[in-house]
Amino acid sequence: MRAEDIVGVSSFVLLIPAIVVAFSGSRTTLTPRQRARWRGWGLSLISGAFLAFGLVSFQLIHNSPRPVVEGNLWDIRELFSSRAHSTRFMIADATGHAVLIQCRYTGPGLVQGERARVRYVAYNRKLVEMDMLTGPYQAWHLRESSGEQGCWGWVAIGVVCGFFAYRQLAKIRQGQTTAP
Repeated sequence: MRAEDIVGVSSFVLLIPAIVVAFSGSRTTLTPRQRARWRGWGLSLISGAFLAFGLVSFQLIHNSPRPVVEGNLWDIRELFSSRAHSTRFMIADATGHAVLIQCRYTGPGLVQGERARVRYVAYNRKLVEMDMLTGPYQAWHLRESSGEQGCWGWVAIGVVCGFFAYRQLAKIRQGQTTAP
């Protein structure tokens, strides 16, 4: 199993029980203080899952090697969804080792069978730079992001959940200080 899969599955495994704990705070059989405690701890776990996913992903992408492969492009597939468009392709080096590369670019320039030099992030196989060496788009250069900045969105979601967790847990503390 790849490190990318382990990080995603681990975060998901932590997130599911955290959501269950947060929703358990909605039970009407609980006192308001117990509800705040359940919601606060659930949101804290949710916050931790998002923060861990974002920070660990950033760290792994940031520290991942950026190998360079020169070879022929093949199995080019443009993927379209309602949120984003992207392209996946394989590139085979001189030894015959094939690497799956992912990029956000769609359009002309990626030609089946043409030779290219590709630098990519080893962790998530995201394209960083590509130079076409042969074909009608020879000397064409493409540069993309390694994906590090996308991790900060997950961290931001974790911070927001943490803020709401703090507010829920603060309700418990206020109740303890005002109690006789």
